[in-house]
Amino acid sequence: MASRRALPVAAAFFTATLTATSALSAQPRGTIVASNMDAHSVTIVDVASAKNLATIPVREGPHEVAISPDGKQAVVAIYGNRNSVGSSLAVFDLTKPTAEPRYIELGAGNQRPHGLAYLPDGKNLLITGERAQRVLLMNLDTQAIDSSMSTGQATTHMVSLTANGGHAYTTNIAAMSVSAIDVKTRKVTGTWPVGARIEGVAVMPDGKEVWVGGNESHLVYALDAATGAVTHRIEGFGMAYRIGITPNNRTAIISDPGSEKIHIADVATHTIRKTIDIPAQAPAGGADATARPASPQGVTISRDGNYAFVTLKAVAKVAVVDIARGEVVKTLTVGAGSDGVGYSPFIPSTK
Repeated sequence: MASRRALPVAAAFFTATLTATSALSAQPRGTIVASNMDAHSVTIVDVASAKNLATIPVREGPHEVAISPDGKQAVVAIYGNRNSVGSSLAVFDLTKPTAEPRYIELGAGNQRPHGLAYLPDGKNLLITGERAQRVLLMNLDTQAIDSSMSTGQATTHMVSLTANGGHAYTTNIAAMSVSAIDVKTRKVTGTWPVGARIEGVAVMPDGKEVWVGGNESHLVYALDAATGAVTHRIEGFGMAYRIGITPNNRTAIISDPGSEKIHIADVATHTIRKTIDIPAQAPAGGADATARPASPQGVTISRDGNYAFVTLKAVAKVAVVDIARGEVVKTLTVGAGSDGVGYSPFIPSTK
């Protein structure tokens, strides 16, 4: 009889242990790379421990971040600011997180690089050239520009790539349009008018739909990726600034600095599922304890689709969002003016 009574206790112990182990394994892990526009630096953070692995000075005005498919390399666009015009990329080896980056010069004809997207081969990178109204395709190993694809549209700013690397889409802010690019043929295949000051863009990994944020319209537009037709207009935003899509095509994460919110949207129904209010708070670093609007901006998503990472630009932090729970589960300290952000599943050795 004693052994029979012990069975539920053993089962309960096993269940509790399994639950604790599952909870532990479900904690966010990996590495975050954040560009700090105002501090002119890049911060590399271990997500699990929230440890700052390195903060490295770079040239003025670092903006968007791209992470290689193997997670071991990060590229940051050196866009510049009001005092300088950037025309280079900073390349970081995440296996050596404290090492200085190497710079790739794009030349005077390719000023204001901004949007970045790695091709699946991990060697080639798409780069928007805002002033030149073009998208470059560069081999990072040779630093040679394979192709230069002209959009002919003013302020070609952000770029998003399908999971198979076959098609890319840019937002052209001043032209109020989206450009569609066939990456294999290196041709711009379409120019689609959308609306005033569209900026954020994300193509579904399966390539069927493109979501675009309207800074002034307070909308997210869902476009048919083949035709450019606007099929849905999603309301409820102050400023739909950046958009990230989970790898399974099901969920969109939209930053909204206009309303101090992060929205979680259902892709299939084109509706907002959950809205997270981001409270005013003091900047990281401790020098200024005055609470201020945090300004959620840059968005990236973990490779498993469980977590989103959103820069809080005004307070030098990155919010870690548990997508299923719809909650900010922790914040990471980065640098002043945190803007672009990239996620890597690779965890550098700290020995």
